[in-house]
Amino acid sequence: MVRVVTDSGAHLSPELRSKYKIGTVPLQVLFGTRAYRDEVDLSNEQFFYMLTHEKTHPTTSAPAPQDFINVWKPILDAGEEIVSLSIPSGLSATFSSAVNAKAQLDQERGKETPITLIDGRWLSMAMGFQALVGARVALAGGSREAVAKAITGLDSRLSLVFLLDTLEYLKRGGRIGKSRAWLGTMFSVKPILEIAHASVEPLERVRSRKAGLARLLELVQTPPPTNGPREGDGPLHITVLHARAPEAAQQLENEIRARFNVAELVMAEIGPTIAVHTGPDALGLAFYRE
Repeated sequence: MVRVVTDSGAHLSPELRSKYKIGTVPLQVLFGTRAYRDEVDLSNEQFFYMLTHEKTHPTTSAPAPQDFINVWKPILDAGEEIVSLSIPSGLSATFSSAVNAKAQLDQERGKETPITLIDGRWLSMAMGFQALVGARVALAGGSREAVAKAITGLDSRLSLVFLLDTLEYLKRGGRIGKSRAWLGTMFSVKPILEIAHASVEPLERVRSRKAGLARLLELVQTPPPTNGPREGDGPLHITVLHARAPEAAQQLENEIRARFNVAELVMAEIGPTIAVHTGPDALGLAFYRE
């Protein structure tokens, strides 16, 4: 059997990971010199409290090779193979750490370890959907090659957009990129961003949260073209993401179910990997069509 392994940046719930037997390698969250393992030493509730109360702005860091080995080894010892999906190498050293971990295992075992490594193109539940699709193929008896193909096959279908309450956290985290031109008005607008091509791409600005929620729904109907035309016109698979904003997330869920042919809808909280840049009260949508 094949098992899918990803990292905590996928924002998959414990329930989904258990149901689909998906392994998770924790990313590191750093507040100054203090390091925490995401979801292990630091819950989301603790993280958001520290984010809004600590003077030091947090950063995220890649897992060490040993962190991958700790997750992979029990799977390999059970006679199973692995497809390991990492957040984009353009944003993190996580994939490089996975490469080093596999090389270490190859050397220790004196043979090629049955692990396929994928340098992902997505974050958050866009990557989470890839892990779910791959895990479903694996549970159906698919080979490593089939699982990897299912994962990468979603690249041309996925979209990932966020509505932020402020640009302040992007500014602090240094990931503002092309959004820098918005800084002069960052306190008077609600920015809508897309995470695409391993970077933060500004889409547009709206004057109110209500307008922003309406625009997010329009983007589900007509996805942004940053990654090229999105494939698929069938039933919708979508995750509503929120950063400590459950009521607004529920409002979005209700609107989505009323407007679209939904095959799968997941509610998820934005974790530190994204939240260090979005701050609290952000909302996001990760979605694709069959």
